[in-house]
Amino acid sequence: MNRIVTFLAIILWLTNCKKEEGGFVINGNITGIPDSTLVKLYDLDAEAYVDSSFTINSSFTLKGKVDQPTTCWLQVNGESITIQVENVEMNFQSTLESTGIKSVVTGGREQALRNELIALQTPYDRLFKEAYDSLMNGLFSSDAQKNRLVKKFNESQQSSHSVYVDFGLRNPNSYLGLDIIYRNRNSIPQDTLEQIYTGLLEEYQQTPKAKAIKISFQNSVPGIGNMFIDFDAKTLDGEDFKLSSLKGNYIYLSFWNAGCGPCRLENRFFSEHLKSIPSNLSIVSFSIDKNRENWKRASEKDNISWHNVSDGEGDIGSIKTKYGIQAIPMSFLVNKKGIIIKKLLGFDPNKNIIEELKKYMAEEE
Repeated sequence: MNRIVTFLAIILWLTNCKKEEGGFVINGNITGIPDSTLVKLYDLDAEAYVDSSFTINSSFTLKGKVDQPTTCWLQVNGESITIQVENVEMNFQSTLESTGIKSVVTGGREQALRNELIALQTPYDRLFKEAYDSLMNGLFSSDAQKNRLVKKFNESQQSSHSVYVDFGLRNPNSYLGLDIIYRNRNSIPQDTLEQIYTGLLEEYQQTPKAKAIKISFQNSVPGIGNMFIDFDAKTLDGEDFKLSSLKGNYIYLSFWNAGCGPCRLENRFFSEHLKSIPSNLSIVSFSIDKNRENWKRASEKDNISWHNVSDGEGDIGSIKTKYGIQAIPMSFLVNKKGIIIKKLLGFDPNKNIIEELKKYMAEEE
Protein backbone atom coordinates (compact mmCIF):
# COMPACT_ATOMS: atom_id res chain seq x y z
CA MET A 1 0.00 0.00 0.00
CA ASN A 2 2.86 2.40 0.87
CA ARG A 3 4.38 1.79 -2.56
CA ILE A 4 1.08 2.68 -4.23
CA VAL A 5 0.77 5.89 -2.21
CA THR A 6 4.39 6.81 -3.00
CA PHE A 7 3.82 6.14 -6.71
CA LEU A 8 0.69 8.31 -6.68
CA ALA A 9 2.61 11.06 -4.90
CA ILE A 10 5.26 11.04 -7.64
CA ILE A 11 2.61 11.19 -10.38
CA LEU A 12 0.82 14.08 -8.68
CA TRP A 13 4.11 15.92 -8.12
CA LEU A 14 4.96 15.61 -11.81
CA THR A 15 1.47 16.81 -12.75
CA ASN A 16 1.69 19.77 -10.41
CA CYS A 17 4.95 20.84 -11.98
CA LYS A 18 2.96 21.68 -15.12
CA LYS A 19 1.20 24.65 -13.56
CA GLU A 20 -0.07 27.14 -16.09
CA GLU A 21 1.56 30.52 -15.66
CA GLY A 22 -0.88 32.99 -14.22
CA GLY A 23 -3.31 30.23 -13.30
CA PHE A 24 -4.87 29.09 -10.02
CA VAL A 25 -3.70 26.61 -7.40
CA ILE A 26 -6.12 25.08 -4.90
CA ASN A 27 -4.37 23.43 -1.97
CA GLY A 28 -6.87 21.26 -0.14
CA ASN A 29 -7.05 19.14 2.98
CA ILE A 30 -9.98 16.94 4.00
CA THR A 31 -9.39 15.45 7.43
CA GLY A 32 -10.10 11.74 7.59
CA ILE A 33 -10.47 11.10 3.88
CA PRO A 34 -8.87 7.88 2.53
CA ASP A 35 -5.84 8.05 0.23
CA SER A 36 -6.54 7.89 -3.51
CA THR A 37 -9.98 9.55 -3.20
CA LEU A 38 -10.74 11.42 -6.42
CA VAL A 39 -11.35 15.18 -6.17
CA LYS A 40 -12.63 17.01 -9.27
CA LEU A 41 -13.16 20.66 -10.20
CA TYR A 42 -16.10 21.42 -12.52
CA ASP A 43 -16.58 24.79 -14.24
CA LEU A 44 -20.33 25.54 -14.25
CA ASP A 45 -20.18 28.14 -17.04
CA ALA A 46 -17.96 26.08 -19.36
CA GLU A 47 -19.79 22.86 -18.41
CA ALA A 48 -16.47 21.03 -18.27
CA TYR A 49 -14.01 19.62 -15.77
CA VAL A 50 -10.99 21.85 -15.19
CA ASP A 51 -8.78 19.49 -13.19
CA SER A 52 -8.80 16.45 -10.91
CA SER A 53 -6.51 15.01 -8.26
CA PHE A 54 -6.21 12.06 -5.86
CA THR A 55 -5.85 12.62 -2.13
CA ILE A 56 -2.63 11.67 -0.37
CA ASN A 57 -2.37 12.00 3.42
CA SER A 58 -5.72 13.86 3.37
CA SER A 59 -4.36 16.46 0.94
CA PHE A 60 -4.83 17.29 -2.74
CA THR A 61 -3.88 19.99 -5.21
CA LEU A 62 -5.86 21.29 -8.17
CA LYS A 63 -4.38 23.55 -10.81
CA GLY A 64 -5.43 25.24 -14.01
CA LYS A 65 -6.41 28.55 -15.52
CA VAL A 66 -9.75 30.31 -15.93
CA ASP A 67 -10.48 33.08 -18.41
CA GLN A 68 -12.16 35.06 -15.65
CA PRO A 69 -13.30 34.40 -12.08
CA THR A 70 -15.93 31.70 -12.31
CA THR A 71 -18.21 29.55 -10.19
CA CYS A 72 -17.06 25.94 -9.89
CA TRP A 73 -18.04 22.79 -8.06
CA LEU A 74 -15.37 21.00 -6.06
CA GLN A 75 -16.65 17.42 -6.15
CA VAL A 76 -15.65 14.67 -3.73
CA ASN A 77 -17.46 11.60 -2.37
CA GLY A 78 -20.71 12.60 -4.05
CA GLU A 79 -20.65 16.11 -2.55
CA SER A 80 -20.46 19.30 -4.66
CA ILE A 81 -19.12 22.36 -2.87
CA THR A 82 -19.57 25.68 -4.69
CA ILE A 83 -16.45 27.86 -4.82
CA GLN A 84 -15.39 30.99 -6.71
CA VAL A 85 -12.23 30.20 -8.66
CA GLU A 86 -9.90 32.90 -9.92
CA ASN A 87 -6.27 32.77 -10.94
CA VAL A 88 -4.76 33.02 -7.46
CA GLU A 89 -3.62 30.59 -4.78
CA MET A 90 -6.60 29.21 -2.83
CA ASN A 91 -7.03 26.94 0.19
CA PHE A 92 -9.75 24.39 0.94
CA GLN A 93 -10.19 22.87 4.39
CA SER A 94 -12.84 20.38 5.52
CA THR A 95 -13.53 17.07 7.21
CA LEU A 96 -14.86 13.85 5.71
CA GLU A 97 -18.07 14.04 7.75
CA SER A 98 -18.91 17.63 6.77
CA THR A 99 -17.34 18.20 3.36
CA GLY A 100 -20.33 20.05 1.94
CA ILE A 101 -21.42 21.80 5.14
CA LYS A 102 -18.44 23.19 7.05
CA SER A 103 -15.82 23.53 4.35
CA VAL A 104 -13.65 26.64 4.66
CA VAL A 105 -12.39 28.14 1.39
CA THR A 106 -10.08 31.15 1.18
CA GLY A 107 -8.18 32.98 -1.52
CA GLY A 108 -9.27 35.67 -3.94
CA ARG A 109 -11.76 38.55 -3.78
CA GLU A 110 -14.63 36.55 -5.29
CA GLN A 111 -14.35 33.74 -2.75
CA ALA A 112 -14.18 36.33 0.04
CA LEU A 113 -17.50 37.71 -1.24
CA ARG A 114 -19.02 34.22 -1.32
CA ASN A 115 -17.85 33.64 2.27
CA GLU A 116 -19.54 36.91 3.27
CA LEU A 117 -22.76 35.83 1.52
CA ILE A 118 -22.69 32.41 3.20
CA ALA A 119 -22.33 34.08 6.62
CA LEU A 120 -25.38 36.27 5.90
CA GLN A 121 -27.51 33.34 4.71
CA THR A 122 -26.44 30.80 7.35
CA PRO A 123 -28.93 31.81 10.11
CA TYR A 124 -31.86 31.44 7.68
CA ASP A 125 -30.47 28.29 6.08
CA ARG A 126 -30.13 26.72 9.52
CA LEU A 127 -33.79 27.46 10.29
CA PHE A 128 -34.76 26.10 6.88
CA LYS A 129 -32.85 22.86 7.45
CA GLU A 130 -34.31 22.41 10.94
CA ALA A 131 -37.84 22.84 9.63
CA TYR A 132 -37.18 20.57 6.65
CA ASP A 133 -35.73 17.79 8.80
CA SER A 134 -38.65 18.00 11.25
CA LEU A 135 -41.21 17.84 8.44
CA MET A 136 -39.48 14.97 6.66
CA ASN A 137 -39.12 12.93 9.85
CA GLY A 138 -42.60 13.67 11.15
CA LEU A 139 -41.29 15.46 14.25
CA PHE A 140 -44.56 17.21 15.07
CA SER A 141 -47.47 16.20 17.29
CA SER A 142 -50.33 18.24 15.86
CA ASP A 143 -51.51 19.99 12.70
CA ALA A 144 -50.87 23.33 14.36
CA GLN A 145 -47.23 22.38 15.01
CA LYS A 146 -46.90 21.10 11.46
CA ASN A 147 -48.28 24.38 10.11
CA ARG A 148 -45.77 26.32 12.19
CA LEU A 149 -42.96 24.20 10.71
CA VAL A 150 -44.27 24.81 7.18
CA LYS A 151 -44.37 28.55 7.88
CA LYS A 152 -40.84 28.43 9.30
CA PHE A 153 -39.72 26.46 6.22
CA ASN A 154 -41.21 28.95 3.74
CA GLU A 155 -40.21 32.13 5.58
CA SER A 156 -36.61 31.06 6.15
CA GLN A 157 -36.25 30.03 2.51
CA GLN A 158 -37.66 33.34 1.32
CA SER A 159 -35.45 35.29 3.74
CA SER A 160 -32.33 33.46 2.56
CA HIS A 161 -33.22 34.20 -1.06
CA SER A 162 -33.87 37.87 -0.27
CA VAL A 163 -30.43 38.10 1.35
CA TYR A 164 -28.96 36.46 -1.77
CA VAL A 165 -30.56 38.92 -4.21
CA ASP A 166 -29.81 41.93 -2.01
CA PHE A 167 -26.17 40.86 -1.82
CA GLY A 168 -25.95 40.81 -5.61
CA LEU A 169 -27.53 44.25 -5.88
CA ARG A 170 -25.05 45.62 -3.34
CA ASN A 171 -22.03 44.06 -5.07
CA PRO A 172 -22.58 44.50 -8.82
CA ASN A 173 -18.90 45.16 -9.52
CA SER A 174 -18.01 41.53 -8.97
CA TYR A 175 -18.46 38.32 -10.94
CA LEU A 176 -20.49 36.79 -8.11
CA GLY A 177 -22.74 39.84 -7.87
CA LEU A 178 -23.37 39.91 -11.62
CA ASP A 179 -24.19 36.21 -11.59
CA ILE A 180 -26.80 36.75 -8.86
CA ILE A 181 -28.32 39.72 -10.68
CA TYR A 182 -28.51 37.84 -13.97
CA ARG A 183 -30.15 34.79 -12.37
CA ASN A 184 -32.81 37.01 -10.79
CA ARG A 185 -33.18 39.57 -13.59
CA ASN A 186 -36.87 38.85 -14.18
CA SER A 187 -37.76 39.96 -10.65
CA ILE A 188 -35.62 43.12 -10.79
CA PRO A 189 -37.17 46.22 -12.44
CA GLN A 190 -35.70 47.00 -15.86
CA ASP A 191 -34.77 50.55 -14.88
CA THR A 192 -32.84 49.13 -11.90
CA LEU A 193 -30.99 46.73 -14.20
CA GLU A 194 -30.12 49.61 -16.50
CA GLN A 195 -28.81 51.69 -13.59
CA ILE A 196 -26.72 48.74 -12.41
CA TYR A 197 -25.25 48.19 -15.88
CA THR A 198 -24.50 51.89 -16.40
CA GLY A 199 -22.71 52.07 -13.05
CA LEU A 200 -20.45 49.09 -13.68
CA LEU A 201 -16.72 49.50 -13.93
CA GLU A 202 -15.38 48.84 -17.45
CA GLU A 203 -13.86 45.52 -16.36
CA TYR A 204 -17.27 44.18 -15.39
CA GLN A 205 -19.31 45.92 -18.08
CA GLN A 206 -17.49 43.88 -20.73
CA THR A 207 -18.24 40.50 -19.13
CA PRO A 208 -20.73 38.08 -20.75
CA LYS A 209 -23.05 38.31 -17.71
CA ALA A 210 -23.18 42.11 -17.88
CA LYS A 211 -23.87 42.00 -21.63
CA ALA A 212 -26.68 39.52 -20.97
CA ILE A 213 -28.12 41.86 -18.32
CA LYS A 214 -28.04 44.66 -20.91
CA ILE A 215 -30.01 42.48 -23.34
CA SER A 216 -32.61 41.77 -20.66
CA PHE A 217 -33.38 45.43 -19.90
CA GLN A 218 -33.32 46.40 -23.57
CA ASN A 219 -35.89 43.74 -24.51
CA SER A 220 -39.31 43.08 -23.06
CA VAL A 221 -39.83 39.42 -22.18
CA PRO A 222 -42.50 38.01 -24.53
CA GLY A 223 -45.73 36.95 -22.86
CA ILE A 224 -49.05 35.50 -23.88
CA GLY A 225 -50.50 37.62 -26.67
CA ASN A 226 -47.09 38.86 -27.83
CA MET A 227 -45.36 38.02 -31.09
CA PHE A 228 -42.66 35.39 -30.76
CA ILE A 229 -39.05 36.54 -30.97
CA ASP A 230 -37.43 35.25 -34.13
CA PHE A 231 -33.90 33.87 -33.99
CA ASP A 232 -31.16 32.17 -35.96
CA ALA A 233 -29.57 29.03 -34.55
CA LYS A 234 -27.74 25.88 -35.61
CA THR A 235 -28.73 22.23 -35.62
CA LEU A 236 -26.44 19.51 -34.27
CA ASP A 237 -25.34 18.92 -37.86
CA GLY A 238 -24.34 22.56 -38.21
CA GLU A 239 -27.23 23.52 -40.46
CA ASP A 240 -28.82 26.97 -40.22
CA PHE A 241 -32.21 27.23 -38.57
CA LYS A 242 -34.59 30.19 -38.34
CA LEU A 243 -37.68 30.01 -36.13
CA SER A 244 -39.78 32.07 -38.54
CA SER A 245 -39.30 29.37 -41.17
CA LEU A 246 -41.99 27.42 -39.29
CA LYS A 247 -44.53 30.25 -39.31
CA GLY A 248 -47.88 28.99 -40.60
CA ASN A 249 -47.70 26.00 -38.27
CA TYR A 250 -48.19 25.89 -34.53
CA ILE A 251 -44.80 25.91 -32.79
CA TYR A 252 -43.90 24.37 -29.45
CA LEU A 253 -40.60 25.99 -28.44
CA SER A 254 -38.98 24.33 -25.43
CA PHE A 255 -35.74 25.42 -23.71
CA TRP A 256 -33.73 22.59 -22.13
CA ASN A 257 -30.27 21.25 -21.33
CA ALA A 258 -28.62 17.88 -20.80
CA GLY A 259 -28.49 18.16 -17.01
CA CYS A 260 -32.20 18.96 -16.56
CA GLY A 261 -34.13 15.85 -15.49
CA PRO A 262 -37.65 17.11 -16.33
CA CYS A 263 -36.37 18.36 -19.71
CA ARG A 264 -35.05 14.91 -20.54
CA LEU A 265 -38.36 13.32 -19.53
CA GLU A 266 -40.16 15.68 -21.90
CA ASN A 267 -37.76 14.80 -24.74
CA ARG A 268 -38.34 11.09 -24.18
CA PHE A 269 -42.11 11.57 -24.02
CA PHE A 270 -42.09 13.21 -27.44
CA SER A 271 -39.79 10.54 -28.90
CA GLU A 272 -42.08 7.78 -27.60
CA HIS A 273 -45.25 9.47 -28.91
CA LEU A 274 -44.08 10.91 -32.21
CA LYS A 275 -47.08 9.54 -34.08
CA SER A 276 -49.43 11.44 -31.76
CA ILE A 277 -47.95 14.85 -32.61
CA PRO A 278 -50.32 16.73 -34.97
CA SER A 279 -48.94 17.41 -38.44
CA ASN A 280 -49.56 21.16 -38.00
CA LEU A 281 -47.46 21.31 -34.80
CA SER A 282 -43.68 21.80 -35.05
CA ILE A 283 -41.62 20.87 -32.00
CA VAL A 284 -38.46 22.94 -31.46
CA SER A 285 -36.08 21.94 -28.67
CA PHE A 286 -33.62 24.73 -27.93
CA SER A 287 -30.56 23.51 -26.04
CA ILE A 288 -28.84 25.95 -23.67
CA ASP A 289 -25.89 23.59 -23.22
CA LYS A 290 -22.54 25.34 -23.56
CA ASN A 291 -20.77 22.02 -24.06
CA ARG A 292 -21.76 20.69 -27.49
CA GLU A 293 -20.83 17.10 -26.58
CA ASN A 294 -23.26 17.17 -23.65
CA TRP A 295 -25.99 18.37 -26.02
CA LYS A 296 -25.10 15.70 -28.59
CA ARG A 297 -25.03 12.80 -26.11
CA ALA A 298 -28.33 13.80 -24.51
CA SER A 299 -30.00 14.28 -27.90
CA GLU A 300 -28.93 10.83 -29.06
CA LYS A 301 -29.97 9.21 -25.79
CA ASP A 302 -33.40 10.88 -25.90
CA ASN A 303 -33.86 10.03 -29.61
CA ILE A 304 -34.62 13.62 -30.63
CA SER A 305 -35.72 13.55 -34.26
CA TRP A 306 -37.54 16.91 -34.44
CA HIS A 307 -36.07 20.42 -34.66
CA ASN A 308 -33.14 20.42 -32.23
CA VAL A 309 -31.16 23.66 -32.18
CA SER A 310 -28.84 25.88 -30.14
CA ASP A 311 -26.91 29.14 -30.32
CA GLY A 312 -23.96 27.58 -28.48
CA GLU A 313 -23.91 30.47 -25.99
CA GLY A 314 -24.89 28.41 -22.96
CA ASP A 315 -26.65 29.67 -19.85
CA ILE A 316 -26.20 33.36 -20.70
CA GLY A 317 -27.11 33.13 -24.38
CA SER A 318 -28.90 36.10 -25.97
CA ILE A 319 -31.88 34.05 -27.19
CA LYS A 320 -32.45 32.47 -23.77
CA THR A 321 -32.15 35.91 -22.19
CA LYS A 322 -34.59 37.57 -24.61
CA TYR A 323 -37.18 34.91 -23.82
CA GLY A 324 -36.66 35.52 -20.09
CA ILE A 325 -35.70 31.93 -19.30
CA GLN A 326 -34.60 31.45 -15.68
CA ALA A 327 -35.92 27.94 -15.00
CA ILE A 328 -36.20 25.00 -17.38
CA PRO A 329 -37.95 23.39 -19.05
CA MET A 330 -39.73 26.56 -20.12
CA SER A 331 -41.90 26.28 -23.22
CA PHE A 332 -43.95 28.51 -25.48
CA LEU A 333 -46.85 27.49 -27.70
CA VAL A 334 -47.03 29.80 -30.72
CA ASN A 335 -50.02 29.97 -33.08
CA LYS A 336 -49.96 30.06 -36.87
CA LYS A 337 -49.67 33.86 -36.87
CA GLY A 338 -46.62 33.80 -34.61
CA ILE A 339 -48.47 34.86 -31.44
CA ILE A 340 -47.61 33.21 -28.13
CA ILE A 341 -50.79 31.61 -26.77
CA LYS A 342 -49.37 29.60 -23.87
CA LYS A 343 -46.31 29.55 -21.59
CA LEU A 344 -45.54 26.35 -19.71
CA LEU A 345 -43.00 25.87 -16.93
CA GLY A 346 -41.79 22.39 -16.04
CA PHE A 347 -42.93 18.98 -17.23
CA ASP A 348 -45.48 16.77 -15.50
CA PRO A 349 -44.95 13.09 -16.42
CA ASN A 350 -48.48 12.33 -15.17
CA LYS A 351 -50.00 14.48 -17.90
CA ASN A 352 -50.06 13.96 -21.65
CA ILE A 353 -48.42 17.14 -22.95
CA ILE A 354 -49.39 16.36 -26.54
CA GLU A 355 -53.08 16.13 -25.64
CA GLU A 356 -52.78 19.39 -23.69
CA LEU A 357 -51.24 21.12 -26.71
CA LYS A 358 -53.99 19.77 -28.94
CA LYS A 359 -56.56 21.27 -26.56
CA TYR A 360 -54.91 24.70 -26.63
CA MET A 361 -54.66 24.56 -30.42
CA ALA A 362 -58.33 23.60 -30.75
CA GLU A 363 -59.32 26.61 -28.65
CA GLU A 364 -57.57 28.83 -31.23
CA GLU A 365 -59.41 27.40 -34.24
